[in-house]
Amino acid sequence: MAAGTLTISRHLTCSLKRSIQKIIKPASRTTTSQSWCRRSMQGSLPCKRFYASSSSVPPDDHHEVLLQRQRRREEAQKELVSAETSELFKLAMRKVPQQVIVVTTGLYQPESRSWLKRGVTCSTFSSVSFHPPIISLCLNQGSRMHNLLKSTKRFAVHILAQDQVRHGIHFSKPAKDDQCQFENIPHVQGEEGLPIILGSLACLLCDSHSYHGVGDHTVWYGTVTGVSMSETLQEPLIYFTRKFRSVGDEIFLKAFEDATLPFEDWTHQAHLRMAWNYIKEHGKEGAVPYIKLGIQKFNERNQDKVSTGYHETITMFFIHLVSDAIVQSVYANETFESFLTNNGHLLDKDILLQYYSIETLHQELARNKFIPPDKKPLP
Repeated sequence: MAAGTLTISRHLTCSLKRSIQKIIKPASRTTTSQSWCRRSMQGSLPCKRFYASSSSVPPDDHHEVLLQRQRRREEAQKELVSAETSELFKLAMRKVPQQVIVVTTGLYQPESRSWLKRGVTCSTFSSVSFHPPIISLCLNQGSRMHNLLKSTKRFAVHILAQDQVRHGIHFSKPAKDDQCQFENIPHVQGEEGLPIILGSLACLLCDSHSYHGVGDHTVWYGTVTGVSMSETLQEPLIYFTRKFRSVGDEIFLKAFEDATLPFEDWTHQAHLRMAWNYIKEHGKEGAVPYIKLGIQKFNERNQDKVSTGYHETITMFFIHLVSDAIVQSVYANETFESFLTNNGHLLDKDILLQYYSIETLHQELARNKFIPPDKKPLP
């Protein structure tokens, strides 16, 4: 090959290399989001895009993905703030005294020729208007009582007296479909089949005015069409919310701590309910002073009715059994009724004598100081 030809070939080769480098170098400088369009050396070929993103997402779509992520972060932050506000709201509402009411209604069932009567305990109740007289109350959304009220369109509101704790607790529990809630409740059936609980401070007969959903509850408004009031001077049943207990447990504990719980309601099951609530709230060791002082205060208020008095060994024995049952439970959020169903042994009247002899329990030392069981050890 001639020298001139070799020189021209080398020149063309160098020019070709420089052209290739011009095409390759921009690609090496691309960011993770995109690379720029480059035309061919001749400029005659159509523009093509090359994407260097690790997710192979086009620029417009990638921008949308970033926006979606930002929205999700903002929504998560709002949910966190909302949850904190909700908890603080509950704490604040503990400071507000609540009037306890029971709402009742009834529906005649032609197929069975019987009345379906229902009642529910509410603590969210207020007057809305005096002219005309309208009240409001709140029910859980989707509750059977809510669905029944939509059919009956009439209800009675009972303002409970201080000695009607049992009614407040009774109607706070879910009723079984085949169970009549009013079987052991003194009542009469008033106009249009409404069950009227006897002994209440006042009873308001209401026609349904309207209702609407708010959050996790439904607000019902009732136009008051009739009022009956007790002639006796009694205190209303009021409680302060505390530790997110159920309404029934709140009413019971408030009455126990105030020593206003009727003595006939201070049963073995009531002892268990009291211990269960305090242990769930404070733990076994933390609950002991609340339980001891509560029993002693209640006994002092009812000393003319108490026959045996406070017994340290028996009290500590049942604290241990209830605490052990709570620890063994697999249902963290169970109600007291569910707790008893799952721990029926606690209702056994002879359970104490399975661990202690009568002679040991009758010792004066056992009354004032805890003595371990003499028959078999505690579980």
